[in-house]
Amino acid sequence: MRRFCLANSLLISGLLSLAACGGGNSSGSPQGGSGGTPSAGNSGSAEEFFQSRLQTSSGFCRTCHIPGGVADTAEGDGLMLSSNAADDYRLLRASWGTLGGGVETSPLLIEPSDPSEPHSGGKPWPVGSQPYDAMRTLLACWASPNTCSLSGGGSDPAPDLEPLLGSARGGHLWFDYCGADGNGNPRADSALLPSDPRSMVQPGISNGKAVAFNAFWKDCHIDPELVGEKPHPETCGELRASYAKGAPIMEGNGQEGAATTFAGQQPHGLAAISADQYNMMWLLWGLPGRPDNFDQLVAERHGFGPVLSGPDAPRNPYPLQGEDPNLSNGGSGTLPQGLTQTRNNDGTYSGYIAANCQGCHSTPVETADGIEYHYGAGGGLLDASTSARDFGALGGAGTLLIDRAGFGGRVRGTNNAQFANVLALFGSFENPDPITFGQILNNGSTATGDTPAWWNVGHRPVKFVDAMFSGDAVRVDFALYYPLLDKNPLIDGEAPGIFDMDRVDRWMSDNVQYGDHWIMAQKSPEYPGVIDEPLAEQGAVLFHTKNLWAANVNNPVPQPAQGNGSCAGCHGAYSPRYVNDISFLASPALEGMASYITPIDIIATDRVRLDTFNEGTNQGLSETFVGYPETANTAQDCRVQNMESLRNGRPKGYVAPPLYGVWATAPYLHNGSVPNIAAVLNSSARPAIWRRVSNSARADQQGQVVMGFDYNFARAYDQQNVGWDYEALDCGGDNTLPYLDCTPLDPLVDTILQIPLNALFSNILMAWNITNPPILSNQEVENRKIYNTAMFSQGNGGHAFSDVLNDAERKAIIEYLKTL
Repeated sequence: MRRFCLANSLLISGLLSLAACGGGNSSGSPQGGSGGTPSAGNSGSAEEFFQSRLQTSSGFCRTCHIPGGVADTAEGDGLMLSSNAADDYRLLRASWGTLGGGVETSPLLIEPSDPSEPHSGGKPWPVGSQPYDAMRTLLACWASPNTCSLSGGGSDPAPDLEPLLGSARGGHLWFDYCGADGNGNPRADSALLPSDPRSMVQPGISNGKAVAFNAFWKDCHIDPELVGEKPHPETCGELRASYAKGAPIMEGNGQEGAATTFAGQQPHGLAAISADQYNMMWLLWGLPGRPDNFDQLVAERHGFGPVLSGPDAPRNPYPLQGEDPNLSNGGSGTLPQGLTQTRNNDGTYSGYIAANCQGCHSTPVETADGIEYHYGAGGGLLDASTSARDFGALGGAGTLLIDRAGFGGRVRGTNNAQFANVLALFGSFENPDPITFGQILNNGSTATGDTPAWWNVGHRPVKFVDAMFSGDAVRVDFALYYPLLDKNPLIDGEAPGIFDMDRVDRWMSDNVQYGDHWIMAQKSPEYPGVIDEPLAEQGAVLFHTKNLWAANVNNPVPQPAQGNGSCAGCHGAYSPRYVNDISFLASPALEGMASYITPIDIIATDRVRLDTFNEGTNQGLSETFVGYPETANTAQDCRVQNMESLRNGRPKGYVAPPLYGVWATAPYLHNGSVPNIAAVLNSSARPAIWRRVSNSARADQQGQVVMGFDYNFARAYDQQNVGWDYEALDCGGDNTLPYLDCTPLDPLVDTILQIPLNALFSNILMAWNITNPPILSNQEVENRKIYNTAMFSQGNGGHAFSDVLNDAERKAIIEYLKTL
């Protein structure tokens, strides 16, 4: 470097990183007083100049460079400020002397401005900026007090800096816009909507910016005549009306218009069972009689959301034995969230019960104020295979088929979104090609996956972990609701219209945007614990500006080709200070937008999902209704974006998601293999085999019932590491218990077929699903709570570039993530 040591350079640079190391609540106002070095030809003093031109800027360095801050390290001892803003001038000048004085060579000027110098706080004072010019003027006065002039380039007023903390909490700009005008009142129905900010994410928008985008928005509804779906809403009134229609479809709770598994709004889907059958479910559990807490135990065993109560809770009714639901306001029972009683075409209650999207896409958190049920959090509780087994045994024949076809997984809290792979097979019949057909059969399984948070949808120009579709390709969002049958022959006594695809496609087109607008409106919940705001401010700086590939870091992982090398470079900018910085985003409307696909050789997380969607599978899926084949070869081609013809040379990999409400979405990585954020940032801290902590059974039911995961925040949440509590387990199982096996093999495959496990699952469509052992006993259900990272698709490697963070930096970033 130069004549000063790197350690002091970094520390000082942190000081001057002003906004970089900044704290929005610690800037202070300019301090009074005279003193300092008089300047030639100037009536003021150097200290007065500092107070009026640099106090605000350099004061932000106090956020990091104080005892206990992230700069309180061996490298940071060269600059340590106090908690008193009045000390800034004295301490700054003393540091300048310690670092060798000078002007152009001083790290106080160089570190926050010179791109070639490493600095964790970024480059907040580019050459020519007001802080840079003011500091250069001040240093010149210190270096030559008899000849300097304080009326030089630093005469502009100090900039007003945005706060470091603040979050839009996801959702979508349209709902924020319509929710309140400049006076805090809802906007009129006639108010025109602004442009969808996702549509701004186009090639070139992030060139030279700190936040990178390499996957872009396609408008799948630009030509309603072509697409056959409603156009996007144009006014607040149209948006509100669409949301109102989407709410019952997506929420369930026995509302008229609710949709259920593979049935749309048809009341008797193959996955539905009657209330009489549902009321007998306890027999499957081996209990001597119906327990008085039956509804709660259904939620616990299956991993559905809780049975909600209270004056503001939805009723979600179902009839108890012998009740007529239409004479008892739906019934006196209360279903857990994720199940709903369907309605007949005339709006009356059907007396049939089925699952909806909330089973996978929502999660509860219990605090001192009661249970907060968060729509859109992304599961974490559901055991879809256990639920499918119970429903199937009671008459919901379609649930077992659905489980095997690609929704159930092998670990509670995860799922297997295999339906798209299977659908690709049917798409291949549209333009028969033996190579495509063979690749689809050879695509294997997506296997274990973690459900993403819905409240991020409005900030995702592309969707799914591998950016398969444009965010506007909303048909695939209704995959669970695909109305395969218009009648259930076992219930309705009539043959179903199973091949009436015009009917199926029309229902999807008529309803899917309603559901999508409901999804877009969801907001992430505020963190319910205590947040150390000064520490979070340090984390905001590091998250947005620390280059994980800086020259002095020696990161062994290859660096992404775009962005500033920080967390924000891939995950987006959230802090108001950086959102409003033109060097980060082309427009503040891009706040929280994340659309960067990190190449697989950089992200290096489990690649099963990536490899499953091979070229033939992507082509086949693009020929199906959900793939928007009618947009092919147009400027807004909304088919599978990972086809070679649409990637335009972009490497395949995984897209970094927005991080709103990330505290509520544990476990982490796309397959749910890492239990907390601390372990995401430090790969050496990841357990190989682990199990999230469960609720305790009631004293009189211990050993007889299966309990779900504990979601009590005070009791079961790790606030330090940010994730739900878990226990690490030692390997030592055998082929009868692959969940604990050090080198697990599927017992059926190993003992009967003698085929190498990974080769089978990776190369034969649905092999992983079909060979999933049946669930029979309570112990087998309990075993499904174990996450073994040695099992197929469940690797916990990758995201290792963040290992270069030290403990203090990780702690600060984690604290910041709580605020989003």
